[in-house]
Amino acid sequence: MSEKDKTIARLEATAACLDLVIPEACLPGVVANTQLLQGYVDLICGMELPDNCLPAFEYRP
Repeated sequence: MSEKDKTIARLEATAACLDLVIPEACLPGVVANTQLLQGYVDLICGMELPDNCLPAFEYRP
């Protein structure tokens, strides 16, 4: 099963749990965005942070 097929299966299961209908025309865009976001999740989760990092109390762009 390809990554795209796995993503579609997860999206369909999640949508069913939420009683959400994803129109067929929107599915390719939803799949692409889900895969893009998963890439960011993998990147962030792959970062090792030491236990002594100070918290960021305030965000300034």
